[in-house]
Amino acid sequence: MTNGTAATDIPSAVAGDSVPEPGWGFPLRIAIPQWMSGALPSYSDLPIWWTPRRDWVLAATPDRESMWASVVNQAATKFAALGFAVSDSQDSTIRTARAQDLLHGLDGWVPFATKVVQDYLTTDNGIFIRLRRANEKTERVRLKAYYGTEGTQFDEVAVSSSSPGARINALYHLDSLRCTRTGNLTYPVRYTAVDGTYHLLRWDQVLFTADMISPRTEMYGVGRCAASRAYLTISKLHAMEQMVFEFMAGRGANKLVFVQGIAESTLKGMIKAGEAEADAKGLMKYLGTILGAIPSDTPISTVEILLKQLAQGFVPAEERANAYLIYAKAVGLSPGEVQPNPAGLNSGKREEIQSDQAKGYGLAAFVKWFEQTFSRRVLPETTELKITDEHDTENQKKKAEVQKLRAETRAVQIQSGEINPALARQLAVDSEDLPREVLQQDATAGGELSDDEKPLPDSLPNAAALQLLQSLPLTPPKEQQQSAMKATDAVDQLLDEEYDAALDVLRRLAGGAP
Repeated sequence: MTNGTAATDIPSAVAGDSVPEPGWGFPLRIAIPQWMSGALPSYSDLPIWWTPRRDWVLAATPDRESMWASVVNQAATKFAALGFAVSDSQDSTIRTARAQDLLHGLDGWVPFATKVVQDYLTTDNGIFIRLRRANEKTERVRLKAYYGTEGTQFDEVAVSSSSPGARINALYHLDSLRCTRTGNLTYPVRYTAVDGTYHLLRWDQVLFTADMISPRTEMYGVGRCAASRAYLTISKLHAMEQMVFEFMAGRGANKLVFVQGIAESTLKGMIKAGEAEADAKGLMKYLGTILGAIPSDTPISTVEILLKQLAQGFVPAEERANAYLIYAKAVGLSPGEVQPNPAGLNSGKREEIQSDQAKGYGLAAFVKWFEQTFSRRVLPETTELKITDEHDTENQKKKAEVQKLRAETRAVQIQSGEINPALARQLAVDSEDLPREVLQQDATAGGELSDDEKPLPDSLPNAAALQLLQSLPLTPPKEQQQSAMKATDAVDQLLDEEYDAALDVLRRLAGGAP
């Protein structure tokens, strides 16, 4: 939604795609997948896509599998650990300070960012951020929800009213499991509070998105989160770890052994002696091998009956490695971040390549959405948000090297007279090596804006920038040097002429020949 534009001024692509009342959309969104469920395969206990119960199961996946919980935490803390920079094209310290306070919020940036990413990764419904504006007033209204067996049914909901252009005073993370997408353009989200009351949120009071957004119209933007995409792997690894745990630490016997040639009392005495020795060693689960001497020449024979064992050829380490790779791909992390590559030839280079590849998907798309949405819908027109990775020195180094290479190229072009400093500055701005504020007038045809830039106001450049621009030379050093040499030659010639004229005068006064 663009600034200053009401939701009702932006119709859906086809009449009838948006519902007239916020209460009508939810039953439709639940009914459509249920009608289609007969053709959907079922490989696990995950509820059908999409129902609220499915998100309850997905949100609980970190409690189901420990490594998946670690990956979700790693992604959430990685985003929370990123820094952010707020800039203002008119250098307004008031606007930048207010934007910083807004992003820090009541709980701080880290708790806010951590909760948002967890919802993004573990719910198909996605994330919801509440925008509280100045002078909001809440009132309760009756909302026509649907037509039931007893006639038209009404819900009582709370609606907060304020001007869409009012200043945003606070940001809040909303629990995704309590948010319902209505399909109504004016009130797209319905929130259920802890006390059971319903709150309708207007289009300018909430931000929301999801991972891998569905193209199906009736889903209203529901997606398929990382937990949804990796659920089969999460379930498989959970079952495997549970099986290994029970095999190693469970109380059930692994096999049944019939021993012939030894008294039962002797056998039990040997087992108790082994247990006592294990207790003395501090062993809690594993007894090891029990050794005992039998004073008899009677041969001993045994018959074993296996009660439980791991599948033949089953290698847990291989299953874990495959699962960790799937986790990394689903979340958008480098595989080396989830499971470090084994040491060996070119292992460091391989991890660097994987890290570079991971920067283009997963969380990278979420970071881009966060920057663009906050810059356009939350911050003032001249203020812009940038998410920065203070720890990514390698990326900063590569960027600086490319900028240096372009700067050296422009310097050579200036020295050769191919371009002048003014044109070099224009090229630097077009390459984003310099901010556009340093140009008195942008000469690029039609202007150019990247996807995360805001247009500059007409008042730029400011007075300080203009003074700086006017003090810079417009001609390249080579032309300046040639001009200076010509001026020096002219002065020398003038001095020579004046010297000759003065010498002639002295000779005449002395009565000599001219």
